[in-house]
Amino acid sequence: MIDSRNSWLLNAALIVSFGSVLMLSVIHQQMAYGYEEADVQRLINTNNCRDCDLQSADLSSFKLDRAFLRYAEMQKANLEDADLAFADFIAANMRESNLKGANLEGANFMHTKLEGANLSETNLQRTDMRDARLSGTNLSNADVQGADFMWAKGLTNKQKAYLRKNGAKNVPE
Repeated sequence: MIDSRNSWLLNAALIVSFGSVLMLSVIHQQMAYGYEEADVQRLINTNNCRDCDLQSADLSSFKLDRAFLRYAEMQKANLEDADLAFADFIAANMRESNLKGANLEGANFMHTKLEGANLSETNLQRTDMRDARLSGTNLSNADVQGADFMWAKGLTNKQKAYLRKNGAKNVPE
């Protein structure tokens, strides 16, 4: 027969076990998706998501023009064909994100980490790319007319030539 002390210990052990399983489930979900669903909803509802966790989120074809995404964690996010005109990405982490075909006209990428990102076929007209990190970034067929690349880091000589030829300004030497 189980006395009250042993019963209490058994109940405590069951609660700890259940809590551990629940916590592991939450951690697994976080690892599988990488982003916070609440942050995605906040972005969709308010167009304002400073410091959000949007890692690996699928936001392809979303209309998010003028979105406020400063300091957002957006590594590996899918933003293909999204409308992000005049969005504020200052100091966001967008490494390895897919922005192929996105409208980024007038967007601010100052101090943004874009290493390995796909910016092919994007509208980058009049974007602010000052001090952006661009190592390994795909800029093929991007419209860069009037985009400011002052102090941008990681551009290859071929990319610099493409930018100059197609109307970007302040392309680093």
